[in-house]
Amino acid sequence: MKRPALYIGLPYLLGLLIASEFDILSWSVILLAAVGVIVYRRSVWKYVVLSTLSCLIACCSYWQHTKLTETRQKELAGLELTFCGEVIEKTVYSGGSADYILQGYIDRGEIPAKIDLFTDDNTLNYGDSITIFGRPQKIESGFLFDKKNYAKARNIFLCFDFATEFEIQEIKPAEKLSLSGKIYAWRESMSERIQGLMPEDTGAMLTGMLFGDKSGMRHSQKTALYRTGIGHILAVSGLHLDFLAVCIGWLMEKLKAGRKIKFLLITVTGGLFVVCAGGTVSVKRAFIMILLSQSAKLFFRQADAFNSLAIAVLILGVENPFVIHNPAFWLSCTGAFGIGVAGAYMIQELPEKEFYHLLLKDLTAFTWVSVIILPVSVLYFREFSLISPLSNILLVPFCMLSMICGLAAVLLGCQGSIAELLLHTADTLNQFILEISDFFAGLNWTHASTDSEILVFVIYAGAALVLLFQICFRSRKLTAVSAAMVLLITCITVNIENLVQEKNLKIAVLGETSQCLIAVRYGQDAVLLDMTGNYYAPDYAETYLDSVGVRHVESLFLHNPKEKTIRKYQEYLKFLPPEEVWCMKEPKNKIKSEYLLHFAQQKEILFHGAKIQVSQKQIKIQYADKIYICKNDKTQIAETPDILTVYGKSKTVQPDCGYLLFSGENQSYLPDAHTYVNQNNLEFTISEQGQCRIRSLYGTGR
Repeated sequence: MKRPALYIGLPYLLGLLIASEFDILSWSVILLAAVGVIVYRRSVWKYVVLSTLSCLIACCSYWQHTKLTETRQKELAGLELTFCGEVIEKTVYSGGSADYILQGYIDRGEIPAKIDLFTDDNTLNYGDSITIFGRPQKIESGFLFDKKNYAKARNIFLCFDFATEFEIQEIKPAEKLSLSGKIYAWRESMSERIQGLMPEDTGAMLTGMLFGDKSGMRHSQKTALYRTGIGHILAVSGLHLDFLAVCIGWLMEKLKAGRKIKFLLITVTGGLFVVCAGGTVSVKRAFIMILLSQSAKLFFRQADAFNSLAIAVLILGVENPFVIHNPAFWLSCTGAFGIGVAGAYMIQELPEKEFYHLLLKDLTAFTWVSVIILPVSVLYFREFSLISPLSNILLVPFCMLSMICGLAAVLLGCQGSIAELLLHTADTLNQFILEISDFFAGLNWTHASTDSEILVFVIYAGAALVLLFQICFRSRKLTAVSAAMVLLITCITVNIENLVQEKNLKIAVLGETSQCLIAVRYGQDAVLLDMTGNYYAPDYAETYLDSVGVRHVESLFLHNPKEKTIRKYQEYLKFLPPEEVWCMKEPKNKIKSEYLLHFAQQKEILFHGAKIQVSQKQIKIQYADKIYICKNDKTQIAETPDILTVYGKSKTVQPDCGYLLFSGENQSYLPDAHTYVNQNNLEFTISEQGQCRIRSLYGTGR
């Protein structure tokens, strides 16, 4: 048994996945599969029994955890209750509001729980005790963010926010700051000093790289880094801890310290770093694997990356069975598998005599990391980078140099001439990285969207095929060829799908409650029509356009132009700037904007064969003998359209935010039934022949 942890850790992970999707009847399937394997090959019965027990224990752990936490707490949603808890996490937003995670008890200690509190009071600190009376609500996902699963992965099921009824009855400040509170205060102090000595953009990027705090970064910055494929530098994980371990190891060698002192120092500093980074699942996984690697050296053993990863997965799964709902967990684990197992295996026989051989090995390793994390990317995110291997080789070294300068400045307290020189160097490096990232993020071929069921199917089927080839033939060349063929078939399939869909006009109705943003697209071109001028409309526009792969925005129409909203459009549509921006009414005050604003009460445009008529009161779109109208609840129409969208809080027979076409069943596409439904975030498709269908849009949460 060369890797004993694999027969426990991986089956445990499989058991958590099975339990999250199926009920207790899945036990019979697991047992039958185990018996079948033993009958087929009796020599492996010990491994099969061990793996089966691990899998079944994981199932029981998940179901028991669900009963004691999720089911128990969700039954209290909407009921009056008292919650007493302590602040264990705090996030302050640019607008002044704050999000707190409170850990405590419901109704005088009867039910332990974590609750999310969102309020405009940002003065609470770590360790403060709070008593809240009100009606908490279940946490639900929306088009913009899969908040439900994100919160579930952290064992949070109830929330108090602006939409719920609650009252903070008592606040008891912490008598003494906890370790987390002290580290948070130190981190905030260092972040303020860094951003005080550096320009806003590069300073926010450095604090993101050092502490994982991305709150100060502009949206377009983060988009550029993720599209370039180096966004992982902002998620404190293996890269940061490996760097820390290397620095400590180098220092200990210079001081001629023993292995025990080196291991102890790495353990202590790594643990403090985990707390400083907020204890995210990715940094925990990296910390466990580094401890296993360093402890192997302590006992004169050879560390194995696959074994260490399996142990880390087991520990994280035992600590929290709901960790499998966290995208960061899957990204971190697949990334570690790609660089430590798959990548290392594929480059094992490559020569390294010349410098270009080393570059080839690095490129191959990073390519396999990208291939391994691709299934996770298409499942959880709306787009993924196509140039990640190359950009990691070229830009990550500059990121590491910037982090070295930043870390040295932090150790000096970010004070003094030496610290200023170091931060100036980091500023130059970060500016270079951001300029390169901005350039590549604006190119169409550097990233691809994931809004395709065919794409998801092909990638997962291809991943299974590559794994099957490796298991059956154990040939590096054949595995590499099969992976290349799968990627080629994926590209061909997606292009064929785009050609088939190109002659269809799609009308997306986006927003929540009475908000209404219409996105009309044909192929990779789009027109945006903001009917209500809500501040969050640019979020919906950017999320939708990125997820469906739009490359060009012809026009943006604003029916209720506001300077704050326009500035946000400028930031969120930085890589998709509209050719024209039309305001359908004159604002009361002059608007300062980078856009050249045009004003008109009525406007008609032709968009790939569709005639779009825009006025202050409604939108009318004619395509393939079909008529679509969008209006608010107070506007009367003189004709009966084929498709009608009504937004606003109507008091008449019209539905609230009414959207045509029945979508009550859980299906992607449904026939045109001309039924009003009170649902947001739908997409109508009108074919060239006039056929009409609808699907629900799930955003990043699918």
